[in-house]
Amino acid sequence: MTKKLSAQAWIDFALATLAREGFEALKADVLARKLGVSRGSFYWHFEDIETFHARVIQHWRQVATETIIADVELQQAPEKRLDVLLRHAFGDGADLEVGMRAWADNNEVAEHALRQVDRRRRTYIEKLLRELGMPAPLAGVRTVVLYWTYLGAAVTHNQLNGRDLDAIVAQLMWFARP
Repeated sequence: MTKKLSAQAWIDFALATLAREGFEALKADVLARKLGVSRGSFYWHFEDIETFHARVIQHWRQVATETIIADVELQQAPEKRLDVLLRHAFGDGADLEVGMRAWADNNEVAEHALRQVDRRRRTYIEKLLRELGMPAPLAGVRTVVLYWTYLGAAVTHNQLNGRDLDAIVAQLMWFARP
């Protein structure tokens, strides 16, 4: 019996593969072989590899930014929103972030999406800092420093948890005070 995969299953597997193996593995035949299905399954859902890549990138934007922002926005207090955001940023694994950034170095569509995500994230961080009472010019500078700190942590492939995460978040919360 042939395994039936949904388009979303292909996309989810592609994101996991991007995080583990990099963008070079995001080819129909490579993914099909790893999934144990024919390439026909791929082409049943996607017109071509470019369409597939666009859907993967769109889903990455959703899970790596919009879903996190939605989770943060569930908090009432600005301090709590920033705390939750920092815990996501420094507590979640960053392999997907690193994989996406490497892909963006080699693909215009991924690069364009990455620039938009970077802008969205920075705008959101600045909004949180402003809600904490930080003046606009200072919020802009501290946003850049916080975002660069996140990117630096991502490329080290270290995932913080427990006391280490608590200590980093506490220091970053102190840095975010007006």
